[in-house]
Amino acid sequence: QYWTEEYQYNSGHWKAEIRGFRNQLKRQLTTNLYQFLEKELASIYNDALGYVTDKTEGKLDNLPQYSTYTLEQLLDINYLPENL
Repeated sequence: QYWTEEYQYNSGHWKAEIRGFRNQLKRQLTTNLYQFLEKELASIYNDALGYVTDKTEGKLDNLPQYSTYTLEQLLDINYLPENL
């Protein structure tokens, strides 16, 4: 809901932030780190979900319990979900 409400004001900033993070990863991602991320993606997502749940005091209770993105999508410089 927050994303929807704030989209027109912040979408450009958020997209640029995502691109910046992906550019950093592209430059620093080793084969070993990539393999680690492939293996641990579900666990990393679960940790992040717990963090967001705590940070928002459970107000974002509609978040997926499992990652809906592949590692390839997360690292793809041009990928954004279709509804953005």
